[in-house]
Amino acid sequence: MKIQSIHIRNFRKLKNCHIDFGEKKTVFVGANNSGKTSAISAIVWFLKSNEKFTLKEFTATNWALIDELGDKWLAKDPVDDTLLDSHQWDDIVPSLDIWMDVADGEQYKVNHLIPSLSTWDGKKVGVRGQYVPKDVTTLYSAYKEAKRKALALQATEEWEKASSPNLYPINLCDFLGKGSNLRDYFNVKYYIIDPAIEPADEDKVQPTPDKALDKNPLEELIRVDTILASRDFSDPEGQSDSDIDTLSKQFQKYYSNSNSEEEVLMPSDLELVSGIAKANETYDAKLTKTFETPIKELRNINYPGFQNPEIKIRSKIQIEEAIKHDSAVQFAIQGMAELALPEKYNGLGYRNLISIYLKLMDFREKWLKTLSEGKNIEPIHLVFVEEPEAHLHAQAQQVFVKKAFEALCNNQVIKDHPWLKTQLVLSTHSNHVVNELDLNCMRYFRRVTDAGDKIPVSNVINLSSTFGPNDETEQFVTRYIRLTHCDIFFADAVILVEGPAEKILVPSFLTKADLDSYYISVIEVNGRHAHSFRNLIDKIGIPTLIVTDIDATETIANDGKEKQVSVITAKGKGYKTGNPSVQNWLPGKVLIDDLMALDGKEKIVDNVRIAFQTPISVKWNKEKEEYTEICPYTFEDALIFTNLELFRQDDLKKMGTITTIANLLKKYTSAVDLQKAIFAKLESKGCFKKADFAISLLYKKDFYEIAAPKYIQEGLEWMKKCLDTNGISDGK
Repeated sequence: MKIQSIHIRNFRKLKNCHIDFGEKKTVFVGANNSGKTSAISAIVWFLKSNEKFTLKEFTATNWALIDELGDKWLAKDPVDDTLLDSHQWDDIVPSLDIWMDVADGEQYKVNHLIPSLSTWDGKKVGVRGQYVPKDVTTLYSAYKEAKRKALALQATEEWEKASSPNLYPINLCDFLGKGSNLRDYFNVKYYIIDPAIEPADEDKVQPTPDKALDKNPLEELIRVDTILASRDFSDPEGQSDSDIDTLSKQFQKYYSNSNSEEEVLMPSDLELVSGIAKANETYDAKLTKTFETPIKELRNINYPGFQNPEIKIRSKIQIEEAIKHDSAVQFAIQGMAELALPEKYNGLGYRNLISIYLKLMDFREKWLKTLSEGKNIEPIHLVFVEEPEAHLHAQAQQVFVKKAFEALCNNQVIKDHPWLKTQLVLSTHSNHVVNELDLNCMRYFRRVTDAGDKIPVSNVINLSSTFGPNDETEQFVTRYIRLTHCDIFFADAVILVEGPAEKILVPSFLTKADLDSYYISVIEVNGRHAHSFRNLIDKIGIPTLIVTDIDATETIANDGKEKQVSVITAKGKGYKTGNPSVQNWLPGKVLIDDLMALDGKEKIVDNVRIAFQTPISVKWNKEKEEYTEICPYTFEDALIFTNLELFRQDDLKKMGTITTIANLLKKYTSAVDLQKAIFAKLESKGCFKKADFAISLLYKKDFYEIAAPKYIQEGLEWMKKCLDTNGISDGK
């Protein structure tokens, strides 16, 4: 048995989210404040602990619906009975549907969750948890009485003299938010849901049944353990080990959970028992001698009284007690076991990695202990680890994500009982964690704006189906993400750039465009491969700017065959773009003339804007008001013609490619001739090193005065508008 999926509704930003679970691992990724922690809280609270709910857990847009229902209650007396129907709350309150796959032979474990013997196929069962009024009529009566008292006070002269203040309860939300009212009148009710009537559309759910279960049925099926990001790991500086959760304490807990007090001794244990008994005798003799003098002195004051019993100091050696002291856990130097230091002297990164593993192992042993004690064991062990990177450095993160699931399953009992299933759920902001994982186990939390209420909510995207049957593209993108440590899954927006020069310089353009307060991922993909990321970009849906080259080409005859050759971009010559990304996002627009004629809106496709070179009016002679239109071919010549005067400075010697450009400016007498020379350099392999060009610019004192080419500037303005309006731009 395993969890197949969950569906969360009306819980904080998660207004309506379906999340598929991986068989072993599920990883929540997404930008900050996208709902990952809310998803973990919702699942844990509905499965394990539901006393933490407050009104703030209700999706904000539903507060108005609660108040509207309260107003209808008071509109007439007596109230319409339909308004006291519990189903009035179904689409307002937080709820969680959980679907579990049932393997052959496990049906007896879920017989209390079978909706109908005539319709159930024996493969899947579902449970809905809903945080609803315990009794709607009781809630209505209490609210009505509180409102009556408030209205009575409003009818007094004293209320008017006090400047007519608002009195509690202003509305039903005000009533529920007061003190313990929400907990007094609400609780979680559980219902059996039927897979036979579940809508095919993942965004929809079936109606809530009329009859609730007597208790939480999931407690018998799912054990939940959590390690939250707010966990208190130890700081070895300035604290005593009694104040912090040391490894010694964790080993002690592990030992306690793994060994019962009334352990059945095996023949192999007798030698250990004998050794402990001898150690106790030795310690007893030592203690008696040490405390002989003070005990004699105590006898003189008739202590401890009551027929003067004698004081005896006895030792009791136990393994559990032996690891309580501050040096119980030590780190030894490899190959020199005699040189060891207490745990507080080791680095926190390593220490915390061990600490998390110990917690996972402890979770495993506590779960399996119920089986060894002959008690009913939950067939599913669901473990949440929230943002493990909060206390692990990069290398430790990579080790952790590789070994975490193994730590939860490394027990022969699990191997001997295959019906025991462990499912690990991670949430992360770390590309180091993501780089060790397959896209198939990732669930991307996408920030969107509610279409009706215009407030931020979240959707969850299953990345396992991103590329469909195109295995080659999926393999390429997955490998590229791993190799380049892309942070695309945690960004507010993404910029895919053509080459190394753009990768180096675009971040400075972001600052000048006032975009440095956003988390924008700049990824070098080469313009000829950006289209491979299209399915992923479409899935995650964040604003994406593709900065690429227009790549003008001309068709020529070569040995009786047509061949496309690169040319300087120009209008009116029938040139075509040779760039796959431009062709992919703007199908049918292959002619350079057509591309040059596009306005900004025509370069937008859903959440993507494509940016390629556009004509620049160049003032070659600053003494004359004469301008020449130049159609750039690449980022480099666009940057040069946008910042012509910066490349005419006198101090550009011994600066590699920059010096080359400065010398060309002195040599040629027109912008057209200069462009031809730059084009020749760019097309001649080894003559123009693009990365060297960009890096050399970093040495310039006036680096931050470099202006972005027009086509990039326009793209950044579009991105800023998207981000400043929460993605609502140009009516999209």
